[in-house]
Amino acid sequence: MIVIGICDGEQTVRSLLAGFVERYMAETGVEIRLLSYNTGEKLLQNYILEMDLIFLEIPFRNISGLRIAEHIRKLDSQVRIVFLTTVLTYVLEAYDAGASNYLLKPLSYARFCRELSHTREEKGSFESLSFLEESKKGLYKVYFHQILYIETSGKKTLIHTCQEDIPSNKQMKQHEQLLSHSSFVRCHASYIVNLRYFQKLEGSSLKLTDGSVLPVSRNRRQLVLARIRDLYG
Repeated sequence: MIVIGICDGEQTVRSLLAGFVERYMAETGVEIRLLSYNTGEKLLQNYILEMDLIFLEIPFRNISGLRIAEHIRKLDSQVRIVFLTTVLTYVLEAYDAGASNYLLKPLSYARFCRELSHTREEKGSFESLSFLEESKKGLYKVYFHQILYIETSGKKTLIHTCQEDIPSNKQMKQHEQLLSHSSFVRCHASYIVNLRYFQKLEGSSLKLTDGSVLPVSRNRRQLVLARIRDLYG
């Protein structure tokens, strides 16, 4: 299922996109959950991490769409944010705020389908990846997208996920080979991080959206920077 959020002050725009959703489900059979908001405040107050795609008006009436996007990025590094506007004034600011795309109104059904296709590709290709982890505590199915970071723990390692911490018998080198995806990078001899949860890099500290702060070694900092730029464009 794809979860889509629409945040626009105009009822006509929200109705148009709702109609696109109904048409897309009828044509493709894809299940879509639609969440609609007429203000940025309501979107932020009722935000759910399950959202895959957000169509967001810019500028907004009270809080600007740029500020809303920045707040969302602090909560959720993975959601795809598409700005809707009638002008091209804020293009650079929009991408700085974490936008995935920037579309002019009125939005056509073809453009809507294109954005949904991108979202489905990203969601399907990453969320389906997983591996089994066995330890004395039990057997776990670990999904790539749920991993926040991995750290050394004595002679073993510890996998920190969104739900729980999972002890692992694998060495860091084995995790590196297994997680050969652009989202993961070894930022320190003792840490592998999932950059989909990246919030900011300051000096030798990498902060994640859950509040975790990881060290970045001097000889790995340029690699981490390059990976961040590759991932977020």
